Amino acid sequence: MSNITVNIKKLAKRRDIIIAFAAVTFFYCFIEYNLIFPVILGVTTIGGGNFLDSILHTIQLILGLLSNVKYILYGLAAVTVAALVCGFVLSGCFYKINNFLSNRKRIKTEFFKGVQKHFLRISVISFEVILFSILFTIFMLIVTVPAVAITRSFLGGKTELLALTVLFDLITLMVLFFGFMFFRIYMAFWYPAVFNFKDSYFSIGKYAADTYFWKIVVMFLKFDVAFILFEFVLIFLNSVLPVSGALAFLRIFLLMFVNWAVKTLFFIVVTISVFSVFLDFKKKVTK
Repeated sequence: MSNITVNIKKLAKRRDIIIAFAAVTFFYCFIEYNLIFPVILGVTTIGGGNFLDSILHTIQLILGLLSNVKYILYGLAAVTVAALVCGFVLSGCFYKINNFLSNRKRIKTEFFKGVQKHFLRISVISFEVILFSILFTIFMLIVTVPAVAITRSFLGGKTELLALTVLFDLITLMVLFFGFMFFRIYMAFWYPAVFNFKDSYFSIGKYAADTYFWKIVVMFLKFDVAFILFEFVLIFLNSVLPVSGALAFLRIFLLMFVNWAVKTLFFIVVTISVFSVFLDFKKKVTK
């Protein structure tokens, strides 16, 4: 972790990398402000403000969409477009980060050099990552149904279900925690393998993740806590700040620009952390 801290401090001298990540993060925050926050607010409204009902209604909505071939085709088209955008953006940004952490000399048009070398591979990997992420999230939502149903019954007055509720909730939380942790770690370490090896990217990334698994779990857990707390604050502000009037400027400033600054720093730290761990693994296996 000390090596990661040193790399983050050194990055302050590379304004080009910070600007590249800031540009990408601004696009993400714009989508988050105009699409993700309204959707989250809408989902909670569907369930009448009840969190458990919102989960069940969301699952029903998703399964309804998946039963329509037209929506599946729309979804695949959207995933393809998103993968191509990620292929362009990530191939350039990650190439710059990988070169920086590998202490390689900075070259002109480094971003576009990364796009030229890795666009196709990163696009294909991004398509798979996005598609697998959607399917995995749907599967995990379905996994929660028994626990949600039993918990609703318990909260509805069936106190005899206390032991069963605690058991199902604990098992479900453990499955969700380790399921998402394994999935995200393996997906994240797929990317640095592309920039450091010639083939077998997923296998190498998985091997790297397995080598430092518990160290990575602790690292990701810290990121999760920071990210979730910050998102909860933003979601709360989104629900209470007016969209018009004198305080509308404060809403835009907090939900867009403060969010943008914090997320830029967050994504840079996460990327450096993942690539630093992977490069430590590379040194270990290539000695």
